[in-house]
Amino acid sequence: MTDTDLPSTSLTGLPSTEVDLEHIRRTGINPLPVRWMQVETSSICNFRCASCALSLKEYDRPEKHMTPDQFRRVLQAFPQVEKVELQGVGEVFLNDEIFDLIREATARGIEVHTFSNASKVDRAMARGIVESGLAHINFSMDGADEETFRKLRKGGTLKRFRRCVRNLVEARAAMKSKTPGIGIMTVLSKANYEQSAHMIAIAESLGADRIIFTKLNEGPKPDQRPLLLEDAERTWINALPSHQGDLEVVWGTTPWTLEERMDCYWPKAMTYVTVEGDVTPCCNYFDSREIKLGNVFEQSGDDIWNGEEYREFRKRLLAGDLPSKCRTC
Repeated sequence: MTDTDLPSTSLTGLPSTEVDLEHIRRTGINPLPVRWMQVETSSICNFRCASCALSLKEYDRPEKHMTPDQFRRVLQAFPQVEKVELQGVGEVFLNDEIFDLIREATARGIEVHTFSNASKVDRAMARGIVESGLAHINFSMDGADEETFRKLRKGGTLKRFRRCVRNLVEARAAMKSKTPGIGIMTVLSKANYEQSAHMIAIAESLGADRIIFTKLNEGPKPDQRPLLLEDAERTWINALPSHQGDLEVVWGTTPWTLEERMDCYWPKAMTYVTVEGDVTPCCNYFDSREIKLGNVFEQSGDDIWNGEEYREFRKRLLAGDLPSKCRTC
């Protein structure tokens, strides 16, 4: 690849801040601060989903929740963050202090998003979510019938999913609140892609604001590979008629090109922090035993963001020498 073939300097999906890509390529040093961050507030989950490492019997990561004090230290490490997504391998609402964490961020003017399997959102929880100031929530739904849902999201049922999402939709309306925005996130694979239209119908019937379709990436489970979408399935998906209605439908099933992966916005303006405080390049590296760039409980954010490990990761990415998980993103 020649210099003329290199990706643009804009931050894809982020505010249009320009950076000197050649300087970053040469040194790995990024002059921009962390603007968006994903933080794992729990590594404990009540599901054992087919796409998740937690369903592996030999997966031995410690189970723990992040405390408000620890979360405060994460935010202090990256004081210019504008948006925080509470996401990890665990179910966010199993952490009894989750509302304290949300309020800690919103008090700093930070926009807070989160993801949930929707299993814990009873009416009381729904009111708490609205009152917390949460800006957006995505609920995970990988099947349009009970059999598919239970197979892919082991531990849950489509019936309970519907009830929990409806609880939040009704609470938001009753409290006359515009937030949180309510989305449904679907990981498409060969096991469920033909249910796409039915899942759109479910999202619409529940009163969700949008549904996001993403693809299953190659992960730690060997049985995932046969489920990965191929050209035939993507062609089928792309042939679906455009949805007509208020529900926003977002498709993210097309793999990135090499140039797009090299131009990834994560190492430019985003980072991921595990429940242990470890910093990794992105949510694909949710287990810091694979790649660890620092720890916010032991180092300053500045020392991590432009430390040796992060600089080497950026230089490697911009040289096209992609780590394994980056190759299938």
